[in-house]
Amino acid sequence: MTNKIELLAPAGTYEAFLAAVENGADAVYMGGKLFNARANASNFDMEELKKIVEYAHLRKVKIHITMNTLLDDTELTEALDFAYDLYEIGVDAVIVQDIGLAKVLHEHIPHLSLHASTQLSTHNLEGVQKLAEIGFSRVVLARELSIEEIQFICENTDTEIEIFAHGAMCVSYSGECLMSSMIGDRSGNRGKCAQPCRLPYKLIKNEEEVGNGYLLSPKDLASIDLLQKLPNVTSLKIEGRMKSPEYVATVVRIYKKMLTSAEDKALSQEDKTDLAQIFNRGGFSRGYLYGKTGRDMMCYEKPKNWGVYVGKVKSYDGKRYITIDSPTPILQIGDGIEIWNHSNHSPSTIVSEIVGHKIGRIHGDIHVGDKIYKTSDKALNQKARESYTRGFVKHTPIGMKVFILRNQHVRLEINDLANIENTENSMIDFYYTSPVIPEKSENQPLTREKVMTQFSKTGNTPFEVTDMQIILDDGLYLPVSTINDIRRSALSLYEQFILKYMKPVSLQKTRRRLPAIQPYISAGKEAKEVPQVSLFFNDLHMRDGGKSVNPNILLRNVDSYYFKFKDALGNMDLIQKFSGKKYIVLPLISKANYAQLIKKNIESMSKQVDGFVLSNIGQLKYFETMPHVAHHLEFIANYTFNTFNTYTIDELESLGFSKVILSPELTKNQINSLGGTLPREVIAYGNLCVMTSEYCPIGAICGGFTAKSKCSMPCQKSDKFFLRDRLNMDFRVLPDNIDCQSQILNAKITSMETTGLYVDSIRIDVLDENLAEIQKIIDIHKSGKKLAGEVYTNGHLNRPV
Repeated sequence: MTNKIELLAPAGTYEAFLAAVENGADAVYMGGKLFNARANASNFDMEELKKIVEYAHLRKVKIHITMNTLLDDTELTEALDFAYDLYEIGVDAVIVQDIGLAKVLHEHIPHLSLHASTQLSTHNLEGVQKLAEIGFSRVVLARELSIEEIQFICENTDTEIEIFAHGAMCVSYSGECLMSSMIGDRSGNRGKCAQPCRLPYKLIKNEEEVGNGYLLSPKDLASIDLLQKLPNVTSLKIEGRMKSPEYVATVVRIYKKMLTSAEDKALSQEDKTDLAQIFNRGGFSRGYLYGKTGRDMMCYEKPKNWGVYVGKVKSYDGKRYITIDSPTPILQIGDGIEIWNHSNHSPSTIVSEIVGHKIGRIHGDIHVGDKIYKTSDKALNQKARESYTRGFVKHTPIGMKVFILRNQHVRLEINDLANIENTENSMIDFYYTSPVIPEKSENQPLTREKVMTQFSKTGNTPFEVTDMQIILDDGLYLPVSTINDIRRSALSLYEQFILKYMKPVSLQKTRRRLPAIQPYISAGKEAKEVPQVSLFFNDLHMRDGGKSVNPNILLRNVDSYYFKFKDALGNMDLIQKFSGKKYIVLPLISKANYAQLIKKNIESMSKQVDGFVLSNIGQLKYFETMPHVAHHLEFIANYTFNTFNTYTIDELESLGFSKVILSPELTKNQINSLGGTLPREVIAYGNLCVMTSEYCPIGAICGGFTAKSKCSMPCQKSDKFFLRDRLNMDFRVLPDNIDCQSQILNAKITSMETTGLYVDSIRIDVLDENLAEIQKIIDIHKSGKKLAGEVYTNGHLNRPV
């Protein structure tokens, strides 16, 4: 790394914010009380945020506020008001997922910096470029990228790039996980994820159990030993707004130390232990920075903090004492321990008695051989707390020039040695003239040493004088109390000057309001009109009664057909036999092999279809290089765009889309309240994809895939795989061996009653259904009705998230 990289720390509480600043964070991200993806964190009201911004800016620390959830039309006015307030108190950026909200903020507060959240799943250069075009100054990349992929993006864009460096990993691409939403009405896209990935599952192959455990629970990411190998990104982000201040203090301290090291040195054993102790899940992984590592990235045994391994139970008296088999126990009074007894109710306690190798006052289901982990370290936590409770430690270096001259008012010049970045200046110079004129002195004239000593005492101010110049005439006198008053007054005014200097460009005197939304009526018709039908094949090669079926058999009442890109490869002649409009659905993740295949085949495919269903915003860039072909194509925005409000619809229309498939998390009332003029579609039937992941449980468990062992590719066989949860619900796993990804489908089939919906078309997603079943499904949903039974769900049509 050649350039200074920002260390970005999380804060869910004020103590965590102090912990971040006092341990060296260059920027801190946090949420307000509204519209952020950690709704269960404490978060901050506007008065707290104002105090935080001032504290941070005086110490050259930036503040980024998360507004990284999807918003419906009824929330956008309040969100804009909130953003106005954020801008006026001087926050440095807001982090946004919803491109409709981004459109509103960019139009109304153009000087407010917008950072594209990792919830946008940006995973390639094209995505970064497109987000920059619509107003984002920084993009937080998906966690699933390798060092080489990040490097390529950094080398080919001027947009700021932020990556995750440490903390929890989502097993699904962020922003594309609907699992919590579909099974429990707690949407990750709305800040209320219930983390179903941290629950136990069984892997079912056909009807046989082939694996079990916390099969979707990744280890936490740690890149601390890779810092010198990482590309020159703008910012390294630490995850953890739900974590403790002690966690923030410890992780920030260690990363800051390694980032500021003048040489490429190894992480000390003490720091390694501290990182593991403060929080880890079965150790750490490097995420995807070195590519995919299969089961090595996962923590199948327990989904929570493990702490540090201590030893095993050597004996237990059944009442009070356990003996540890370790020759050198590392426990102290006040440490927390947990004894693993291979159940969900492992005994845990705070150590209150130690006699040799015996630990006292612990009860529970304990057996010889059980593993013992230290889950909290009293000394480490105390060290962390002291870092942000002992007073102001983080200071801004300043230069001070003091003029004490005969018959003149005492003057000070202060300059900012930290070089605050500004559009016009790189340094701040401040001038202060006191009302005091020095007296003549015969016996105790001021010395340069005394003046320097007194003016260097910055106390509890945010400043530290690191460069002092004294201009002093001989034979003058000032009382120490007067010098102190001058210094205090000057530094107090300097604080005000700094804060005023860092204030944003003034807003208009009257805040602009959002106009009322006029609900869209499908193509100007009444809602009772029968919508068109789009049929999406999860697998083009259907089977009926064990025999291959020729898919050119006509299906009634189908207006458009959607084919997966991977199925279209080599099958374009077959696709041409379908009547009606034909569209190719590009994959959500278009990098690596998929990116090459798309770029190689897209032009020839474009000549044979009516259009494409795009699954991420960057895919628009593929068609900009071939306008001679693309001009006749229709572009449909897939549901993976998470279209949740009218402004997102408007933005997609301005980008050239001809139709939008709405978010499956919208209710009927929300759908019918949407405005805009772009035609819209809903998924009325199908096993909805609730996760898209670079991790494949089939390959990791059945294929033996690890960092050192190649996968045996069990996905190439005709077996069907499911993840079975605690309620015996089976979630189908669809592997994709083009880029070794996997999709997890909802256990229940969405079957939506569409009567009264203001939409132009409904989408039917089919997987294993035969042609007769497909025709029945089409006819039922074409009439506005739905299928009923335990295997079906009406989705979120009547259940808001």
